[in-house]
Amino acid sequence: MPNTFNSAQAQLSTTSVTDVYQAPTTAGNQAVVLSVMCANVNGTASADITILKTDSSNTLQSYIAFTTPVPADTTLEAVANRIVLKAGEKLRAQASASNYIHVTISSLEIT
Repeated sequence: MPNTFNSAQAQLSTTSVTDVYQAPTTAGNQAVVLSVMCANVNGTASADITILKTDSSNTLQSYIAFTTPVPADTTLEAVANRIVLKAGEKLRAQASASNYIHVTISSLEIT
């Protein structure tokens, strides 16, 4: 099975839930999420971040972070350890304010 490092980014331009990363979709594949970084690019105001783990049809499985504040001009490491995603599972994000939070996810895909 080949292993591939990957990354995904999203600028949360709305307060809607946004897909940021999906594990490879072929049955038997998986991904190990190495980090989830959330940067607040607004220089004056805090914003909350919610990170959700869902299946491929967006059914909630768990919250990784729930309305966690990210102060102005700071970065929050939402995943300090590893998260395993099975084939097709997703990490999705939602910010409390539009255009404040940028999310970067690093993963190791095992296919």
